[in-house]
Amino acid sequence: MYYRTDLAYEANESLARKVEGITLKTKNYTHGEVIELEIKDDEAEKVIGKKKGKYVTYETKSLKSLSQKSRQEVVEILSQAIKDVSGLDRGKILVVGLGNRNITADALGPKTLDNIKVTRQFFKAYNKEFDEDYNEVSILEPGVLGTTGIETINTIIGVAEKIKPNLIIVVDALASRKMRRLCSVVQITDAGIEPGSGIGNMQGSLNYETIGVKVVAVGIPTVVDTATIVNDTIEMMEETLKTKTDDVGQIMGILSDLEYNEKHAFIKEILNPLYGESIVTPSSVDELIDYLSNLLAESINKAIHPGYVNS
Repeated sequence: MYYRTDLAYEANESLARKVEGITLKTKNYTHGEVIELEIKDDEAEKVIGKKKGKYVTYETKSLKSLSQKSRQEVVEILSQAIKDVSGLDRGKILVVGLGNRNITADALGPKTLDNIKVTRQFFKAYNKEFDEDYNEVSILEPGVLGTTGIETINTIIGVAEKIKPNLIIVVDALASRKMRRLCSVVQITDAGIEPGSGIGNMQGSLNYETIGVKVVAVGIPTVVDTATIVNDTIEMMEETLKTKTDDVGQIMGILSDLEYNEKHAFIKEILNPLYGESIVTPSSVDELIDYLSNLLAESINKAIHPGYVNS
């Protein structure tokens, strides 16, 4: 069953059975939970539809509503996850912000770059090979094919060949299959990323195999498709009706007999001829992207610079 999701553990949720070669661990915090999912072999990769690798996902009710104390704890969690997934040591790091700065829901990557602590120019100016507090870090905003005329992967490969980073961290807006996860989940993976795959516009994989450098992808879901919204609404209607009547099945009809996956496919079949492949984002997305990009930038800075102190 195909879903518009970039989240590995959502893809795992949609599976009808437990699959060998996929491990899942969770750890609860007062403000959310961390899900560690690993896809270990080719068969599991094929079944789940995601690349082999480690996927660390932090989920809370709303990243935007965190208290200052909880926010700092989340920064610690995310920065440690980036270190763990990347095996980060001292070296050269390229941070890439994918997406279109002019489309707010797709601007998470470029806006995150605005607050990354860039240091490569200082290493070059002073002919330094090592600094106790900072790694050599550069950033890249490759834009999108529709405005640059250049495939994203080609831009990244070209820059990587020139500056020779030891690690590439890619930041991108993702797609989810659940409304409640919009702007509430951060996924970190060493499996790289397939830009646009969550909205059916895949342009190739960014990973070690295609670039020759380890790629860690960091993303937050900012969009869902219309079928997901309708499906989630029906699910909430059913839950509400259960508190008011015993005739839920009679009221909802055949929909009550369908599993979530089946309902989603049925709704897509109805909606697509009318509205096409419509994608939806929260109405407050401008404010959310500003907040989330700052959260990710701080987490990445803390992960990649041993002596980083938030200014």
